[in-house]
Amino acid sequence: MMHFFCSEDLQIPLGLSKAFPDIQLLDLAPAANVSSATSIVWFHLRPGQTVAQQMQTLKQKMPSAYFVGMSDLPNDMEALAVFSLMAKGYCNTHAGAEVLLNIAGVIQQGGVWIGESLMQKLLGMPPAPPQLEVVAETWSGVLTGRETEVAKAIAVGASNKQIATQMGITERTVKAHVGAVLDKLKLKNRLQLALLVKDR
Repeated sequence: MMHFFCSEDLQIPLGLSKAFPDIQLLDLAPAANVSSATSIVWFHLRPGQTVAQQMQTLKQKMPSAYFVGMSDLPNDMEALAVFSLMAKGYCNTHAGAEVLLNIAGVIQQGGVWIGESLMQKLLGMPPAPPQLEVVAETWSGVLTGRETEVAKAIAVGASNKQIATQMGITERTVKAHVGAVLDKLKLKNRLQLALLVKDR
């Protein structure tokens, strides 16, 4: 299996170089030739762009590759956004070679690498109360158009600042919308909201 690293501003991290000595930088230029062999693309998540925007370009370039998001500051919301777009893994940009080899091994066996923190939250999340099951079927019908737009942006990992820019409103207004959405859907946090939205 071939390995590629994609980043606008980073050279190949030391851990990746040690784990996969033959790893190559992925050239996203339209004319660049890329091997059609089964590959894992390790991509560096950049601030200022949603995960969806970044992965769209990668999937166009290498539609049959497996993708692993690498974050300088990993967090559960970003991880959820990565997995909602069918990536196979998510880890720290500076993870050690042993961890990266484990991730690759899990992916090659058809699995998905989910960090311990997110896994605990997903497993520890209490079952939805009966009224939430009804809401889940038509969650967007409970919300205003603006609230629905905010909810969908959260599901792809957008921050309040990114949502404000995208919608042409203030961050304070975004926070108000988020609060209203959580209240109407009887959810505790953005992670639960993202899980609800991405599954519908």
